[in-house]
Amino acid sequence: MTESTRAPGAGATTKAALVEATLACLAELGPSGTTSRAIAGRAGANLAAITYHFGSKDALVAEALLTSVRRWLEPVLTVLRSDDEPTTRTVRAVGALQASLADARATLPLHLGALTTAPHNPALRAGLDELLAEVHGLLAGQIAEQVASGYLPPWVEPEAMAHLLVALADGIALHAVLQPDAVDPDAVIAQALALLLAARGRDR
Repeated sequence: MTESTRAPGAGATTKAALVEATLACLAELGPSGTTSRAIAGRAGANLAAITYHFGSKDALVAEALLTSVRRWLEPVLTVLRSDDEPTTRTVRAVGALQASLADARATLPLHLGALTTAPHNPALRAGLDELLAEVHGLLAGQIAEQVASGYLPPWVEPEAMAHLLVALADGIALHAVLQPDAVDPDAVIAQALALLLAARGRDR
């Protein structure tokens, strides 16, 4: 039976299974061991399913890496999209990032792999650009509200500060992978928030 003649919904199930299988292979076998055969075997699908659903193994890997990054960022995005007032959103977003880092320690290498692979993979880069643009836009908008309200000092530049916060999150993820026993992500995030709030108090 071909993909096109399966029951309705079977294709979506196979597609999702291929993505999950790719993530598992990347985590356990690394990029070099993540072959089409390994992915298909773990997903319980035939090799042709990869081409049918994604066009190529590279496109499947790109989608899987994007899925990993989305899962890591989604709790933070949910908070940033909320209707809470800006200060509350900031505190809740920090908490969401802390929880997300704790939950995603095992998959952080995949997040970093996506960032390093993106320059050589147009599909992955386009997906990451869209996702990070949303994160940056939400952060910059919220920071601008806090500057306008006087909660943050006027020298805080929303666009630059948003980029700094995104870079900080990536840096924490990197060191949590490289030095898992030496880096406490919660302490680093708390310190960054404390510095921002201290700048607010110093300016007044």
